[in-house]
Amino acid sequence: MAEELSFQGDGSDRLPPQNIEAEEAILGGILLDPEAIGRVSESLIPEAFYISAHKDIYQAALRLHSQRKPTDLLAVINWLADHDMLARIGGRNKLASLVDRTVSAVNIDALASLVTEKYLRRQLIKTGNEIVHLGFETETELPIVFDQAEQKVFNVTQERPQSGLIHIADTLINAFQDIEDRHQGVALPGIPCGFYDLDAMTTGFQRSDLIIVAGRPSMGKCLHENAEILLSDGSISTIKEIYHRRQAELITLGDDWKFHLTQASAFVDDGIKPVFGVTTRLGRYIETTITHPYLTINGWRKLSELRVGDKIAVPRKIDVFGTESIRECEVKLLAYFIGDGCLTDSTPEFTNINSRIQNDFTYAVTSFSDKLKVRIEIRSDRTPILYAGMCQGQKNPLTTWLENIGLWGKKADAKIIPQVIFKLERSQVSLFLNRLFATDGWATLLTSGQSQLGYCTVSEKLARQIQHLLLRFGIIASLKKRSVKYKDTRRQAWQLDITDAQSIKSFISEIGIFGKEDALTKVADAIAQKRYQTNRDLIPIEIWQQIATAKGNEPWTLLAQRAGIQGYSNIHVGKRALSRERLWILASTLENLPLQQLAASDVYWDEIVSIESVGNKQVYDLTIPETHNFVANDICVHNTAFCLNLAHNVATSYKLPVAFFSLEMSKEQLVQRLLASEAQIESGYLRSGRISQTQWESLSRAIGILSEMPIYIDDTPNITVTQMRSQARRLQAEQKTELGLIVIDYLQLMEGAGDNRVQELSKITRNLKGLARELSVPVIALSQLSRGVEARTNKRPMLSDLRESGSIEQDADLVIMLYRDEYYTPDTPDRGVAEVIIAKHRNGPTGTVKLLFDPLFTKFKNLAKPSNY
Repeated sequence: MAEELSFQGDGSDRLPPQNIEAEEAILGGILLDPEAIGRVSESLIPEAFYISAHKDIYQAALRLHSQRKPTDLLAVINWLADHDMLARIGGRNKLASLVDRTVSAVNIDALASLVTEKYLRRQLIKTGNEIVHLGFETETELPIVFDQAEQKVFNVTQERPQSGLIHIADTLINAFQDIEDRHQGVALPGIPCGFYDLDAMTTGFQRSDLIIVAGRPSMGKCLHENAEILLSDGSISTIKEIYHRRQAELITLGDDWKFHLTQASAFVDDGIKPVFGVTTRLGRYIETTITHPYLTINGWRKLSELRVGDKIAVPRKIDVFGTESIRECEVKLLAYFIGDGCLTDSTPEFTNINSRIQNDFTYAVTSFSDKLKVRIEIRSDRTPILYAGMCQGQKNPLTTWLENIGLWGKKADAKIIPQVIFKLERSQVSLFLNRLFATDGWATLLTSGQSQLGYCTVSEKLARQIQHLLLRFGIIASLKKRSVKYKDTRRQAWQLDITDAQSIKSFISEIGIFGKEDALTKVADAIAQKRYQTNRDLIPIEIWQQIATAKGNEPWTLLAQRAGIQGYSNIHVGKRALSRERLWILASTLENLPLQQLAASDVYWDEIVSIESVGNKQVYDLTIPETHNFVANDICVHNTAFCLNLAHNVATSYKLPVAFFSLEMSKEQLVQRLLASEAQIESGYLRSGRISQTQWESLSRAIGILSEMPIYIDDTPNITVTQMRSQARRLQAEQKTELGLIVIDYLQLMEGAGDNRVQELSKITRNLKGLARELSVPVIALSQLSRGVEARTNKRPMLSDLRESGSIEQDADLVIMLYRDEYYTPDTPDRGVAEVIIAKHRNGPTGTVKLLFDPLFTKFKNLAKPSNY
């Protein structure tokens, strides 16, 4: 049964709230006392009068007062007569009666408050009726109904009713008053942003203005389009594919030094840029721009700051597997054909001298299809060749299957692991690697006594794929380029070596090698007889600095003794890299959680062996919420600052409330960035808790300062303009003052209604402009620039580079673009300088302002001291 709505007893049969006597007393006081009008003109509006004649009389008095003329009885009568309004209000007798009934204007202030209260009650009743009607408008979307209802109530509570058409004379008087105030010493008509040269050009941010701040996303922190990224279902996609798909659940490194799944929130095409190839000791390789950050033991560092020999973070284990499965025979056949198969003849061929492997291959072929037969031929060099074929003239289903998965026709150096393998469940990936190592893999004891597992192939892509699949089991394999003998020549090959004892144990227990079990048993026995030592999986030597911070003034020998370390008098402080076990012991003794997490981390510290320029290439980037990093090519890579500085300056210097809507970063990340900037401590140290004793005082001071700032953050993802307007209204009502600034980071992440993205953005920018005017507050929206910037010789952005919609430029009152020449030209004389380009200024000049940029704290600073405007 539908809910029954009843409006009985709603007061519709009663007179609206009003006080006629108070209205008459106010008007009488104004006509009697020439000073009375000045006491009520600021607080009492003409619309507050219930009787229309009273409204006209009061309006006439206001006009005379604004012209600095008396408001006595005779003056008001003459004004009304001159404007043909005297008869309408009741003639001279009406005005005379008002004077006769009034004794004095002593209580006019209280009477004005009473009349205003009655007026607001009438407005509330009117608004309530309008909201009731809104509730019945079922064709209007509910969020719009809520917004309209809230706006109506907000207008009543703020005592700012819509004034409708206003005579130009009233506006001219207000404009003159503003000019007079400025002449007397008020420097800026708008809200100063704290950057002196920028304030001088803009005269401050004007209330009701929409301000666009645009720049290229990530300022060059991008990957080459072929960079491969592991997704949550086990599949591998290039960053280019992810950009076009606009969806990706991938892995990210958390503050606990463990890998977790996360969703990418933005996808960036950053055009063609100079790219550098980075190779590590394990053979990992990735191509990025020179400004792309890599994770070091001391935090994220741009590639331009890294050198050969530096250690960067790569995964030591990626525990991600798919949930799909295929037939066991298919898993085996894929491994056999990739390893020792010939897929370029008329019939699939397999070559191997091990009889057990031959029998296993034959069984897999017949299990694939009972119509298939395996025929064996012996070559002149006594090498057996197994042909998996059909009767003459029949279509080979094995060939068709290999064609469908993209393997058929590939030569040895072009072979790759098909996508289906990466999405398989753990046991089937293990089976695939087991049979693959049965072909070109080995297990051996070197003459040095060291155990080694390995695999060799002439396909670089295949070698890197195997290295990645091993990583899912926590097996660290190094990849090296080799030259191998092939017939009468030598050819390039790629060799995978597994030498770390823990990795070998994991390989033997989880994967194994079919047909080579005896060799694996010898390796396992050799490892079991040795005490585990490694020179690979170590924590970089720089960790000693963090341990020193954690221990404070305690002597090293005492710490080592408490930790139970033998030879505690000489623990090689600052001289040797630490094993995980040693770091765990020290961290546990110190009861230091960040160091314990680092010791048990999912990260392997791999050494950079080369950094080389590889030319200009197409690059992309992803935005990852919270952690701002992801894994590409099995290397950890990183992915806003000017507007945050503006918000900080407005809130600090002028104590005006600032509303910050962040669609990209969480409120915790924004606060951390502000805290790092205020305390002058790198954010990486704040995230990991690696704070030195000397930094605690700065941190405490910064927390005290920031806690007093009127900055309010909303990190709701995909927020709409309607929701922003609602939040801003409430904040303004709570603060009982006008807002100083509204910041939105960033425009392209906002949602809107429209048939396409251009229409959506057009509506969003119009609504943002409406928000600025309604609340009389500057609204700053960050916007991305298109990649057209990168295609030009002059990289400085222009208005035409605003991304996705011309309405951004059209609706904005002020368009500011950010540019750093240092990114494009490392040897520029303007190192550390950011250009703030005012590309559009509806009410003033355009031009360029230069600021200092501190990349360590993502902070903009003034170039010069303040000057008088």
